[in-house]
Amino acid sequence: MDFLLRFRFLLITLFIVVSTTTSSYAQDDLKKYKQQIEEDSTLVDALAGYDLTLRMDILNLSLHPEILIKLAEIRDGSHKAFQNIIDPYDQDTQFGLYELSRYPDLIKTLTINGKKSKKEIEQILMAYPEDIHESGKKYGNKQFDALTSINILNEKNIGEFQQVISSYNEEVQSSVKRLMDYPEIISAMDENMDFVRILGEVYREYPDELVAKLKVRHDKISEQKKAELADYQKQLEEDPEAMEEMVAAAKQYSADTSGEDITEAKEQDVQMVHVHHYSYWYGYPYWYASPYWRPYPWYFHTGFYYGPSGGMIFIGMPSYYYVGWHHRRYPNRYHHLSYHYCRHAHRHPRSRYNFNRNVNVNINNNVNVNRDNLNKIDRNKQNILKPSTRPSGGAANKPSTRPASKPTTRPSTKPAKRPTQKPTTRPAQKPTQKPSTRPSTQPSTRPTQQPSQRPVNYNNYRSNESFKQNMSAPRPTSRPATRPSGGGGGRRR
Repeated sequence: MDFLLRFRFLLITLFIVVSTTTSSYAQDDLKKYKQQIEEDSTLVDALAGYDLTLRMDILNLSLHPEILIKLAEIRDGSHKAFQNIIDPYDQDTQFGLYELSRYPDLIKTLTINGKKSKKEIEQILMAYPEDIHESGKKYGNKQFDALTSINILNEKNIGEFQQVISSYNEEVQSSVKRLMDYPEIISAMDENMDFVRILGEVYREYPDELVAKLKVRHDKISEQKKAELADYQKQLEEDPEAMEEMVAAAKQYSADTSGEDITEAKEQDVQMVHVHHYSYWYGYPYWYASPYWRPYPWYFHTGFYYGPSGGMIFIGMPSYYYVGWHHRRYPNRYHHLSYHYCRHAHRHPRSRYNFNRNVNVNINNNVNVNRDNLNKIDRNKQNILKPSTRPSGGAANKPSTRPASKPTTRPSTKPAKRPTQKPTTRPAQKPTQKPSTRPSTQPSTRPTQQPSQRPVNYNNYRSNESFKQNMSAPRPTSRPATRPSGGGGGRRR
């Protein structure tokens, strides 16, 4: 999280200035602070990327870091208890229980007043999104005891959470409650407490200045991202081969994951989608090696969908996970699309979507990508690619992994000492299988009549690419043999 380190450095610098000045704080110093922010846009982009409500919620919570500490204590105990509940079951069942944990109200309904019949369960599920129907039907009755235990744990968490926030004013309570629907934010704040404390001190001393500066930065980022996305679309429209491969790649991605027809027109505005998150108290499934708090819809990754009229609508850049999927599974299948990605990174060296890192990691530094194909396209177009010193990708050009000479001593098989790590929401158990690049679920985007929570603002996930890259790049170490079919709900600003 380089952006957090840079932002932390800025806030530490500001905090030192604030703590060493007298009551006659010089306006010149404040102007220098403003100038420093304006000259290095990366320092505050992480926080400024969110909408106003979330920005204010983060700032309000930063005034009370002790809340995060208490919530983390509840989470650690709840996570352990949840693991004890699901540990006796195979991974398919564990996955189903994880999925159901995204819907605490459903678990409560399924367990209250005893076991439900198959018909009763089907009737209950009609009020919930399709993504949870399969797990609900399969485990609603069969794993009644486990669900009952989870419901008891849910009620315990609610009571302890309310006790933590009850002594604070209504504004703080509302902010914390909203942020609980963004466990990725709460977790990031908990893991960077120094950053949170300094942010709170700055906000306490200069609330209006900080809020105003973040708004200016947010508006500027929004306009720049809008212009960048328009250019991305324009370059595609002028490159029919890349456009054709973009659609082909999206179809392949759907075939590899959900099997949905990506050309089917959407009848709703997908800027606001229903995506129930995994519980902050229990975490996301432990077999994911990277944060994966929500099973995102496919168009979140591809960055486009087909609207009601059948036309293509662009909503953002391809996700870090999607570009990674493309170049890990099919590194040399979509040459023109890969070149389009490189061209965009060249045209936008300071991409507001952080697309440069996306290209560097997944294309430029990927030994499996055949650079000869990209160079050939480049010579016929713009000659923008830099010469590469690494071997060109492909089976024929892969460097040998065999040592040049036989080692004189037998290598030790004794594992190196494991460094002490900070506790996370994932269990310490190491996965036993090779990581897969495919997500285990694919949500449905079908709206529901029920959701007890309001829809999540989709733009909040595309607003901060650094967060998004961590959240949307799951690398499951192993996964259930079957996938559920659908999507979810969440909360909105």
